[in-house]
Amino acid sequence: MRKEEIATELYEAAADIGVTDTLYAVFGNTVDVCICFGSISCATKTDDLDFSVRAMNALKRAGLTTVGQVIDCIAGGELPRIRNLGRKTISEIKCNIMEFGYKALTEKEKKEFFLDVVERNMPSA
Repeated sequence: MRKEEIATELYEAAADIGVTDTLYAVFGNTVDVCICFGSISCATKTDDLDFSVRAMNALKRAGLTTVGQVIDCIAGGELPRIRNLGRKTISEIKCNIMEFGYKALTEKEKKEFFLDVVERNMPSA
């Protein structure tokens, strides 16, 4: 099966069961993804996302009040250093940020996102 066909199937599955569930079902919880965030998305307050109380309190305590700040923290590998953040809460934060970014994409960008995911995670496909 070609990468484009796999990406199309993943795109369609994500419409049914959600992007996170689709990616985890196919690639596991170590899937490598990249979503481009615009300045408006980065300026969005973390309060506007659906974080648990534990995650929200930890982000606020760390001074991370916008999506862009959280993305920078994830990219810099600093998220595990935040007090009271275990693996489950870190996973929740990463998933919520990814879901937020995915929802902001156009349909064409969503298809391109899945092609990129396939290329990153299935280089021999």
